[in-house]
Amino acid sequence: MDIGKQVFKVVFISIALLFVILIFRESHKAFFDTDDEYIYAGGNAPEDVRSEIIEQLEKFQAGYTARNLDQVDPFMAELFSQDNLLVLGTMPDEIYIGQRDVSKLIYSDWNAWGDAAFLMDTAHISSAGNVAWISTIGHVKFDIPRFLVLPLRLSAVMVKEDLVWKFQSMQFQFDLNLFFLFFVTIMLLIGLTVSLASLLIMIAKRFRNIISEVE
Repeated sequence: MDIGKQVFKVVFISIALLFVILIFRESHKAFFDTDDEYIYAGGNAPEDVRSEIIEQLEKFQAGYTARNLDQVDPFMAELFSQDNLLVLGTMPDEIYIGQRDVSKLIYSDWNAWGDAAFLMDTAHISSAGNVAWISTIGHVKFDIPRFLVLPLRLSAVMVKEDLVWKFQSMQFQFDLNLFFLFFVTIMLLIGLTVSLASLLIMIAKRFRNIISEVE
């Protein structure tokens, strides 16, 4: 009986871990191994506009690669609009409005988040006049713990100010398959139910033994 319980626990935990791995799996990893595939299609931006925007995207990536905290202000001035700026982080409460708030996010990312890498050359880039919108994927390797690598999506709206494309709106998003979270939740509920039932049975047996001893 004890062997059966142990086998059940091992199988149960193994299945739960499998679902967790599937949740955090980087489903678009293959796109990092190619230079000519567009995960979200290339977009309709003219070649000259695309070239200008990619130059800015590469500067954005360079900043997130170097993570030089002394360069946050120059980074903001070169890449982010002063007008109506909004950036949404990966968490529900991460809403940053204006240069001051967004610079705090950038500082926090560079200081403690991790090494972020994005596919800039194959990003979706579309435009209409002096407005453009981009979408791409990436991943972040966290500083603590180092083994945690999560896939990302990055989308943004850019505007052309004084002949320079700058971000006016941006959103970071964890690119996770939460479909498997449903199964993990169900398994945890099953495990909790079984544990509670076992606990109640043990308490009932113990209570019955106490009554028998008293009698």
